[in-house]
Amino acid sequence: MSELGRRGHLVVDPYAREVVLHTEPTTSGYSTAHTRAYGTGKLLIPLADGRTFTLDLDELPVPEPEADAR
Repeated sequence: MSELGRRGHLVVDPYAREVVLHTEPTTSGYSTAHTRAYGTGKLLIPLADGRTFTLDLDELPVPEPEADAR
């Protein structure tokens, strides 16, 4: 996988209010997972081309509560 420049997989879960960055690809998936909660600042994600993507965890949207939730 890494020969294609794929170094990680990012999962943004608005219901759990967390972000999981899976890194270190293997033949069966990823060997490392880094979890960060919403509202904990900026997450710096290194890209395969040497650049860095910054995800602001303070600005992520959350779902509206359902009107008839009990």
